[in-house]
Amino acid sequence: MELEQTLASVPLLSSLDRKTIKRLAEQGKQRTYQPGDVIIREDAPASALYVITRGRVRVDKGPSPDQPLTYLTAGDFFGELALIEDHPRSATITAVDETDCVLFVAWEFTALLKEGYAVAPRDAAPLVRRPPPRHDGDRP
Repeated sequence: MELEQTLASVPLLSSLDRKTIKRLAEQGKQRTYQPGDVIIREDAPASALYVITRGRVRVDKGPSPDQPLTYLTAGDFFGELALIEDHPRSATITAVDETDCVLFVAWEFTALLKEGYAVAPRDAAPLVRRPPPRHDGDRP
């Protein structure tokens, strides 16, 4: 039930009904990453959407990771480009703390969308250009 509540709080998924959220929770693959683990690497092929359920990750772009773009924490998501277009990853995401994520393989997630259970892919398009959440109080 806790996973369902977390998924329901994610902006991309918040308009979904309980039945759909439950299906997503059942389909999602849970993974744990240790501090320093690279979850996705910039320019790698995009294949999944990730929702953070615990922990914190760092978002870096470009060759010099001295200045992270931002940090993401529980309830935040990344990898939404994989749901919309076949683009390479736009940033590197690295676990800062021990971090739990639920990942949704793009083709499984879009199959659910096509069944009419979720938001349409076009509804997700503005999220590609969204500024990442700022967690300025977080330390690296």
